[in-house]
Amino acid sequence: MFCCLFCHQCFKCSLSCLPELCQCFNIDVKHPRIFTGPEDALFGFSVLQHEADGEKSMLVGAPWDGPPNNRKGDVYKCSVGREKNSSCNKVNLGETALQNVSKNLRNSHLGMTLTPTSPDGFLACAPLWSQECGTSIRCSTYMDIVIVLDGSNSIYPWYEVQNFLSNILSKFHISSDQMQVGILQYGEVAIHEWSLKDYQTTQEVVEAAKNISRQEGRETRTAYAIETHRKPRINPEVIKMSQKSCFLGL
Repeated sequence: MFCCLFCHQCFKCSLSCLPELCQCFNIDVKHPRIFTGPEDALFGFSVLQHEADGEKSMLVGAPWDGPPNNRKGDVYKCSVGREKNSSCNKVNLGETALQNVSKNLRNSHLGMTLTPTSPDGFLACAPLWSQECGTSIRCSTYMDIVIVLDGSNSIYPWYEVQNFLSNILSKFHISSDQMQVGILQYGEVAIHEWSLKDYQTTQEVVEAAKNISRQEGRETRTAYAIETHRKPRINPEVIKMSQKSCFLGL
């Protein structure tokens, strides 16, 4: 439950104020509006005065709404009238507004923040809403990755490098429309093991990584390898769509 004290503009200002700069308000403490909701849902954590289609209401955030094992949160809509106690109804915002979006709303705490957007719209924040990249319409994951791999004599044993590399690559979601990976091995010289478009799936890249032979060499020319192959190996078409294009030095 929370109490709202409505303000009314007064028509008299202090004589010490300049008329064009003066704004005065008084607070009605005798006729408050009381909005009631579930206390364990943190009802009243956020509040927003809202008007849509000529209807005035109070939107109230309850970010802990839901069972103990899934506090996904919600927003309540409370009618604004002359009566002291106003009724509030759950909007079920997570079920109505996100029907066509891949989502994981578990413990997302929807309604922690409320803010107006368009004249009759509002934005509700769910700070712990996790987006599944590659399926959510708002999660763009286009990326070019070039792994710069040290294959000189300073690295030993080589099979541990192969295992480490395969483990990293298995975590990537590699596909032609999401992420591409290339590998550059260097020692005294730099050799591109494969280009970004050579393999189109995570499994293909992992298998290719297991077959990389060590180049060896008495020198470890890291800066030379990066500078020589930096620009030609990034796909210009993907850069236009991608959020990141990066190098990983191993």
